[in-house]
Amino acid sequence: MAVFITCLVAIVVLIAYQAFVLIVKNYSRHHFKRENVLFVTAHPDDECMFFSPTILTVDKAFLTCLSSGNYYNLGEERRKELLASCRILGISDQNVAIIDNSHLKDDPNATWDEDIISAIILAKIQKHRINVVVTFDDYGVSGHKNHTSVYKALRQLVTKKQLPTGVQAYCLESIPLWRKYLLQLDLPISCLLPQGLLFVSSWQGVWQAQKAMYAHWSQFVWFRVLYIIFSRYMVINTLKPIRA
Repeated sequence: MAVFITCLVAIVVLIAYQAFVLIVKNYSRHHFKRENVLFVTAHPDDECMFFSPTILTVDKAFLTCLSSGNYYNLGEERRKELLASCRILGISDQNVAIIDNSHLKDDPNATWDEDIISAIILAKIQKHRINVVVTFDDYGVSGHKNHTSVYKALRQLVTKKQLPTGVQAYCLESIPLWRKYLLQLDLPISCLLPQGLLFVSSWQGVWQAQKAMYAHWSQFVWFRVLYIIFSRYMVINTLKPIRA
């Protein structure tokens, strides 16, 4: 009897979760309806490690990755992995740009030139008629200097009012470490705390994001496996508007 009740409760929870996800996804899709959304990341694998719940929700996603991830001289391999990951997430090859600039080297200790990044973002906005730009926030999930440099460049465009009229800028909210590995259990907290936009993946979306992570074979170490299984960013994104 106890097993039956446990199974019944589990089924009810799963159904309730899927229903909630459907409501959230419909709201999010309505917000970005007919929008061309540009995701600006620092390294190959950022797209699926951090932004997959949002990418899987929008209909017209574009990705600009500001380095090939060549810190360990694996740049060419990581380019291929990134394209494979993006295909899984629904971003076609022609909508992916991988930047190779000597001033934007993959290095956790390097602060990138904000003016160079700003120019790249503006060029992509014009080329693809972008309406929404999404990137990291001022902590960049992990404090990685490459991540925070992208935020500073986009914020510079916002504060100097250099973004074309009507283009919106959002950043991915960094959460405390104690919430980072709660997976779906972070959902009530994300709903209760103030935020801009909430994106939640269905079970199918979670599997899709995990599959995209598996495309980055050169980066697989034991803690990446734990990240895939438990990370809240694989399931939930909260985006905050970047304001002047």
